[in-house]
Amino acid sequence: MKVEGVPIVDYLKEHKGSIIILPHENPDGDAFGSALALYLFLKKKGKEVYIGCKDSIPHFLDFLPHIDEVIKIPNGKVYDTGIIVDSADFSRIGTEIKVLRKIRIDHHLGGEYYGPYDYIDTTAPSTTAIVYEIIANWDESAIDKDIATCIYTGLATDTGFFKYTNTNEYAFDLAKKLVHYGADPNFVYRMFSERESFNKMKLIAKALETLTLYEDGLVAGITLFDRFFKETNTTYTDSEGLVNFPRFIESVEVAFAIIEKPDEQVWKVSLRSKTKANVANIASSLGGGGHKYAAGCKIKASSYEEALEKVLSAIREELKRIYVSA
Repeated sequence: MKVEGVPIVDYLKEHKGSIIILPHENPDGDAFGSALALYLFLKKKGKEVYIGCKDSIPHFLDFLPHIDEVIKIPNGKVYDTGIIVDSADFSRIGTEIKVLRKIRIDHHLGGEYYGPYDYIDTTAPSTTAIVYEIIANWDESAIDKDIATCIYTGLATDTGFFKYTNTNEYAFDLAKKLVHYGADPNFVYRMFSERESFNKMKLIAKALETLTLYEDGLVAGITLFDRFFKETNTTYTDSEGLVNFPRFIESVEVAFAIIEKPDEQVWKVSLRSKTKANVANIASSLGGGGHKYAAGCKIKASSYEEALEKVLSAIREELKRIYVSA
């Protein structure tokens, strides 16, 4: 995915006004890694740049360099340019933001397009890989340990620490460069994956009690009811990654986690697949989106049973596409 001549680079070089960089709500490693890397680079270039998010910093990302510089939005200010990273559209910010020009940097299929300065590459292993290309097309010598750590975090977490299907030769080449610039793979892994709280482990135990197989073992899911978070003194961010537990089962092709979100009056759904199923199709049919192997959506339903049936119905349609039309 190595490219030359990136329109957003020329735009940012000439930009004189304020810029705010925005990850999606409930940000993951790629979202915050992308936003921070670009933010730190543009600061080096003397730009008036900010990074904003409506949510608190999740514990598993609080090690990222300069994460304390993230501002809370909405704040009522108007910015000349807003750049959303790792997101299909600005609605994924989860709140209102006032910007005069919108730009999107992303590696997801579909979504909204805001103009010639968008940089969307669905072949990229992570959005941080795209941010690296932006920086490399401008001034690669500006990459220091902090920027390299942010880019590496997004690359490593979005490839499942180099074991998902989006792990390719480019991903390893980029990882090598980032280590050269100061990224520490062991540090990032430990900070991201090996700092779970005792309370989160209790939350996992409750979630696994709901583990259920469907469709003759091709599908497995867990549920996290709001009471689980209260009973274990955990928060929504502690549900990150739990969808992988049902995915570990040998027979399973599609895994899901349904999470009750009474504050938003929705059920949040995370979807994962192993080989054949395209969970982006499933999520899209339910109003969401994502990648072939990882996607999500939010469902309005009057009950858990209704939400579950909507998810299973959409999954069945994808399974029919794979196994009946094949």
